[in-house]
Amino acid sequence: MSLSKPKYTPSYDFPEEILSEIFKRLPVKSVLRCGAVQKSWYHIIRSRMFVTLHLNHQKLTAHDNPRYLLFHNVKTHMFTVYSDDNQFQEYCSVEYPFDFDINEWYALSNGLVCVSSMAFRKPNYDPNLYIWNPLVQIYTPLGVSPLSVFTHEEIGWMAGYLPEVDDYVVVNVVKLEPDPSDPDDPGSPDPYEIDPHSAVIGVYSLKTRSWKAIYQDDFLIFGMCTDQSVFVNGTAFWVATDFDQQYIMYFNTRTEVLRRILVPDWFGLQDRQLDYPVFHQFGQSIAYFVLNDESRHLDIWVLKEDEIDVFSWEKLMSVDLSENVRADVLGLRNSGEPILTKSNNLISYDLDTHEPYEFISSCDCLTLNFSYKKGSKPPFIIKPFVETLLWRDKRKCIALGTC
Repeated sequence: MSLSKPKYTPSYDFPEEILSEIFKRLPVKSVLRCGAVQKSWYHIIRSRMFVTLHLNHQKLTAHDNPRYLLFHNVKTHMFTVYSDDNQFQEYCSVEYPFDFDINEWYALSNGLVCVSSMAFRKPNYDPNLYIWNPLVQIYTPLGVSPLSVFTHEEIGWMAGYLPEVDDYVVVNVVKLEPDPSDPDDPGSPDPYEIDPHSAVIGVYSLKTRSWKAIYQDDFLIFGMCTDQSVFVNGTAFWVATDFDQQYIMYFNTRTEVLRRILVPDWFGLQDRQLDYPVFHQFGQSIAYFVLNDESRHLDIWVLKEDEIDVFSWEKLMSVDLSENVRADVLGLRNSGEPILTKSNNLISYDLDTHEPYEFISSCDCLTLNFSYKKGSKPPFIIKPFVETLLWRDKRKCIALGTC
């Protein structure tokens, strides 16, 4: 009579507290794979408590965890995440799930993307508006902004995550169009003096799934550009013009304060820079870039918040660009170092030494699926990326699978 060894069945029934402590240390892609092992694991990972636990752990250990850069290819609409280090390995590539017929806009904050089919100077238009987690591949539609009922000249969108209150907010700015003056009455008043509400700001809360409108009295905005909008630390930043001046506008979603900040040395720069100011998120602030085409000189300024809603500018770097370096700042690394193009390479500048160094030896590895002329501006928008499991009520979301 032979004795057979009893079959050993592995047990995965660890206490939830231990499993949560293990899972929170894993990258998002690994966590998603664990969720497919068994139902109990799936429910732990799916819980709101664990999603918050995972996000907080990533923030507390940011110096140890991998850091990423998101490359948005504006030609192919591919979102590709790379490690922000010397290896520059691809972490994930995600197809864009939206197909809008008109001009679109998107904002990135804490791993979440807000996407809108934005239209300019088109009254009574309700744009499609979504919040999308590209790693989890789930997006949720948002409610229609109440500001679409206004007749307006220009609109703008900003969005971002507020970790201290666990909410995601969308800011919709509308520059109102007053009734025109009476051409037959030379004494008719300025229409902007009749209507003091020159701008209305709508704020959407994903937590409450509701909008509110905030009127800004006697705050004239003659032009507005939100293509480069940045949302950081609860504040939305964008560009506006007033007569012959340009400003960085900001709206604090906590204090509901709308203010404008004159860009550094604007009057000395206006003859050298004709386009809208270029700025990117810099840590918990923004960096503003000024190019002198004649001298090939690039200045980098950082906005400092001296106290609540009180700002000043500090020059971070001043460098001379060689002839084969394009002045287009494609984005910033997680360290805040700017990314530019040199011939067919991507370079960056050390913040301490101000010296350039090669970041990516060739753009060919990033432009495989379309024709790209070497020496031209690469079709990328580059932003630091934080992976997250954040999503809301799945019954109101559309699942697309995982990357």
